[in-house]
Formats: sequence, C-alpha cells, structure tokens
Amino acid sequence: MHIETGSTVPQPSDKSHLDTSHKRGLLFVLSAPSGTGKDTVIQALKAQGMDFHVVASVTTRAPRVGESEGNPYHFVNQDTFDQLVANDELLEYANVHGNWYGQPKQQIRDHLSQGRDVLLKIDVQGAATIRHKLSEAIFLFLVPGSFEELAYRLTRRQTETEDERQRRLLDAQTELAQRDHYDYVVENRQGYLDKAVEQVRAIILAEHCRTQPRYVTL
Repeated sequence: MHIETGSTVPQPSDKSHLDTSHKRGLLFVLSAPSGTGKDTVIQALKAQGMDFHVVASVTTRAPRVGESEGNPYHFVNQDTFDQLVANDELLEYANVHGNWYGQPKQQIRDHLSQGRDVLLKIDVQGAATIRHKLSEAIFLFLVPGSFEELAYRLTRRQTETEDERQRRLLDAQTELAQRDHYDYVVENRQGYLDKAVEQVRAIILAEHCRTQPRYVTL
C-alpha cells in the first residue's frame, strides 16, 4: 500500500482572497432618551480600545459649560445650518428639543472608506431618516432602567433649566415608544454601566462576524 507523505491539497497561488486592505467600516446608529448615558457608554468603549469614529454633529444649540467647537458638536448659527442643508451636505437633520442637529456626509464617508467604523449618536427622528436612506446601517437603542431613573439623572446633571428638563422627559416618552424599530436594545441601568458597555461591545464585534456584513454606500 502506498501512503502519500506530501500534501495533496492544491495551494492557491493567488492570495487576493486574503487581502483586507479594502476593508470597509460599518455604520452604527445609537439613539437614547436624553440622560440615558450615551456619552458614558461611548467613552467606556473607547477606553477599552474599541476603534470607531463618533460623528461630531452640527447643531444650532449653544455650547454648554465644558464644550467647545468640535467637542462634542460643531456649533453653528441658523444661517450656516440652513446653508449646509441647501448644499445637501447633511445626511439627515432634525429639530430636537428646540434646536437643529445634522450629520455631515463627508465625515461619515471618509472614515467608512478608510475601513473605520462610524457611530452616529442621534435622536429617533434622525434614526428614522437614516433607516429609510441606509437600511444597511446597524441600529442600537439605549434605555434607562426605569423612567424614574431617567428623571433622576436629568435632575442630577444640572445642565438644563427646569423647563428644558420637563421637555426632555416628555420627549423621552415618545422616544422610548420607538425602541422596537431598532436592531438592538441595551439597558443602561444605574450601577450596571459595565454590563451595558459589554453588550454594546459584543454587538459591534458580532456585526463584523457576519458572513455578509451590512456595509453602507454613501
């Protein structure tokens, strides 16, 4: 009996199937009622070494204490915002809590083409618009442990007037009703931040393991 000692499996000479130089990034859309902890979760993911670009939205809202141009928003006046809309430079835009917010297209396009994931931190109105335009995006919704917990968080952070806080709480009721339109819902319950962060991290990693990743084209 003759036993083959060499490999009989042909070895492909073309290694182009292993080329990852053209890897594309994924587009994640994160929504949550004001005060749910979106920024805290994002910062924790970054601290763990997750590499994604958070889009700096354009807004007509005035900067709060500690905020500056580009961090976390590009602050513009109404005329400038209207010009961006007229030039079709925003992927979506909406009036939220009495101020305009929009997502710049070029910033998103550049990072996705470089193979880097992009995260849009937007309200449910904006998410609905993007869902209509880019159904391949991945939609995540962050919820508080309870409505009472959300009210406590808004009160404690002291970044809004009483009227603004009440408006955000009313808006939160409408926003929470939209959760079923998202691909994933993650609870960020008070005292359990690590669990919420780990779940979002797992979602991001799992989406990259799809046999057919949900790439978007802008």
